[in-house]
Amino acid sequence: MRDDAALWDLLLGPTDLDLGAVAGSMSSSFAADGSLILVVDHAATALVVGAADPPGGTAEPALRIPLGYGVTGLVAQNGRSVRLDSDSPRNAAHRQLMSLAAGQSVARMCVPARGLSGQVVAVVSVHRGLPHPFAEAELQRAQRLVDVLGLRLHAHQLRQATHGHRSERDRLIAHAISVQEAQRRRVAGDLHDGVTQALVSLSFHLAAAEVSLTGSPEPASSTTEAQLQIASARQLAALAYDETRAAISGLHSLILDDLGLVAALESLTHAVPQLDIEFRAAPDERLAEVPDHCAAVLYRVAQEAINNMVKHAETPRGVLSIRRVGDLVVLEATDDGVGFDVRSVLAGSTSSAPAEHFGLSSMAERCALIGATLRIDSVHGRGSAVIVELPLSADR
Repeated sequence: MRDDAALWDLLLGPTDLDLGAVAGSMSSSFAADGSLILVVDHAATALVVGAADPPGGTAEPALRIPLGYGVTGLVAQNGRSVRLDSDSPRNAAHRQLMSLAAGQSVARMCVPARGLSGQVVAVVSVHRGLPHPFAEAELQRAQRLVDVLGLRLHAHQLRQATHGHRSERDRLIAHAISVQEAQRRRVAGDLHDGVTQALVSLSFHLAAAEVSLTGSPEPASSTTEAQLQIASARQLAALAYDETRAAISGLHSLILDDLGLVAALESLTHAVPQLDIEFRAAPDERLAEVPDHCAAVLYRVAQEAINNMVKHAETPRGVLSIRRVGDLVVLEATDDGVGFDVRSVLAGSTSSAPAEHFGLSSMAERCALIGATLRIDSVHGRGSAVIVELPLSADR
């Protein structure tokens, strides 16, 4: 039972399951010559080698047993354990893993490892020489041990599936945000190349018309009126040009592309001359791991937070900061303004200041897309803080 205790420790321990160690402990616990842990590959509808004791080298990847084929395949298919006093597998890779010479037979037991719903996730095969066949009590003991192994294997498979779904979700989100930013770039380019150039040409034409009218040898009241209208038109053209350039900046940050996240965030603090916003940032290399689609979201959230300072804070000062704290990137926008009741705004109970009015819904949705957490702290008369924490996982 000493060896069983070691096997239980492996099966129930807090560390990741070591199939090689489990196979070795199975051999030791049952005084066997060797053990195989064959895992069900549902995609291939076959059993593949998860671990072998002793290790089988090139024979391990070569062995693939179709479900329902041979003794081991049948155990995987019907979920019933089998004890054989004499067996001689025909598969060459299988015989190599069991170190069997031509014509040699062994005593063997094949035990199904069952998952959470009773489905077979693996088969454990234990073998030893013919003079020592396995007893029924050994088969029952093996089944109890192997069922725990099945639960651990199933849990591991579920974790892998969850990880795969999360990775796929992150990939799709990154793609969606990248497409969105690409569309913003396209619209910004169209505005720049089309509308703004047309407005510049309009301004030049109106200026020329004004000069022509001013130089007329027979000025009249209509001419004066025309000059006033043209002057107004020039002002409108200049205003439209300025607004178009502002729209370009709002659609996509060229600084974010060219100089990176830190420079783009700092540019936001200079875009609002009515506020004195202090910018604090960790060295660029500490933020180099932030993916582009996450950087775009952090930039938009910071932009919205600064807009809120301008519209609602009623203060001349604010702070925008970004730093690395362990595996987290922390973006924070704070002010010492009038503050607001966060619960009421988030609940939409204050009709004069719904969440959309503060852009909080947009910020929350953006953060959720990249797996970041958004926290908003504010109290009437004590200012506000918008805090985003973005985890930088190894697989992001």
